[in-house]
Amino acid sequence: MGSSKWYSRFGMPACWSDQETREGEDAMNTFLLTWNPERFHWDGLAEAARELRRQGFLDTNWTCGRRKHMDPGDRVFLIRQGVEPRGIVASGHALTSPVSREIDFDEKRLGAMTNYIDVRFDALLDPAIDGVLPRGALNQGPLADVNWGAQSGGIAVGAEAAELLEELWAEHLAGMGLVPPPVIAEEVAAPARYVEGATTRIAVNAYERNPAAREACIQRHGVMCVVCGFDFEALYGDLGKGFIHVHHLVPLADVGRAYVVDPDADLRPVCPNCHAMLHRHSSVLSIDELKALLTRGES
Repeated sequence: MGSSKWYSRFGMPACWSDQETREGEDAMNTFLLTWNPERFHWDGLAEAARELRRQGFLDTNWTCGRRKHMDPGDRVFLIRQGVEPRGIVASGHALTSPVSREIDFDEKRLGAMTNYIDVRFDALLDPAIDGVLPRGALNQGPLADVNWGAQSGGIAVGAEAAELLEELWAEHLAGMGLVPPPVIAEEVAAPARYVEGATTRIAVNAYERNPAAREACIQRHGVMCVVCGFDFEALYGDLGKGFIHVHHLVPLADVGRAYVVDPDADLRPVCPNCHAMLHRHSSVLSIDELKALLTRGES
């Protein structure tokens, strides 16, 4: 049973950004994506927000304007423009670098070219129900230097502004009871053979995780924890359907920057409790070692 993906043909018209400088070869940079309901009506927004809250993430694609240089793992925030309420409605990470293709969301510009990325949103608000993180909150300190009125995606957000934006966004979500799930160092989203690598920063240094490798693991091994046998769907019904962590048998920190992952041999589904115990100490336990500890605890 695999986790679902929700792909849609949506994005934003272009009023292009020329900011193309990266802040450092190894840095996780932050960019602003835009959405103007006057130019694109997001028909499936309410369902998309519910889908994200059911499974913890939402995979889709979005335009990044003329931005040509983004890396998988870069941080993105989506800002609603044009009509009130205006402000931040989503956050996530790029899954791919930009790819140029024809615009398919704006009837006035059909056939013109723009750049798109695949993106994994980790939080998404429905403005009609949840509101937004308002523009008025984005004018303090270093945030005042960001072009919040941009009508095109791909605007770079400086490191100081990005740090403050993360804090404001986390506080806003927490105040709504929508705190994103904690990130385990080994479980970070990123882009048959699967190559893992490219260290990014999300609270801790972490290797990017290829969602296709995760999907292949689940298809092969299912969604029950291989240590304790826990099944989220069996206990929580539809809310738990498809939810499970995926564990690397060989810690990613030990395999180098370019590693060909075999989902059958290298990955196993584990529940969050067992996953945390596998990584409880600096030396990662094996599946069998944790099973032995679990058995002793039950005796």
